[in-house]
Amino acid sequence: MRIKTTLALRILLLSLGLSPAHAQDRAKKDIATIYAEGKVTGNEYVNLYFGVTLSSEGGAFTQGDFVSPAGTRARLIDLERNAARWDDRFEIAILADSRAANPLIRNPQQYVRAMRHQFERQGMITVRAESAVELSGVPFVRAILKMNESAAAHYRAIYSTFLKGYIVSLDVSAATPEKLDRVVASAVRFKTN
Repeated sequence: MRIKTTLALRILLLSLGLSPAHAQDRAKKDIATIYAEGKVTGNEYVNLYFGVTLSSEGGAFTQGDFVSPAGTRARLIDLERNAARWDDRFEIAILADSRAANPLIRNPQQYVRAMRHQFERQGMITVRAESAVELSGVPFVRAILKMNESAAAHYRAIYSTFLKGYIVSLDVSAATPEKLDRVVASAVRFKTN
């Protein structure tokens, strides 16, 4: 029976002009709803749709979040730690971008490469090009760049994956490339069920 159901589903999807993989890429919720459902409780931000939890790690959640007027992207949450010691400072933002609004983006590596090139045009220098990393069992692609906005250099990384019809990214900055990875590993958790 399962084989017949699977075959019938494939035939239906193909008759609608969709491949089975394409159907899985469609968002089940609009970004404004996903954004509104994200909650900060105590020292944690939780977004159940993406199964992500962001712990404050001694930082503060800020008001840098938004939903685009077209409803295709959102900055779900911002976290920053402005510690007295430069090496202890960091920022993390969780972003979601509709895959349907980005039909030419076929995989997270392509998306991260495009973001890296955009950052390079802004004057940043690539330290590590796209590479595969895993966060809480979820595969991501990451690139790391160096920023020289003040007397002390710092680093910025973009981590991206495809989840539930969206390109979900972490935009992270810290004093060193190693600190980027440590902050993400300790502050970000994904529930993979």
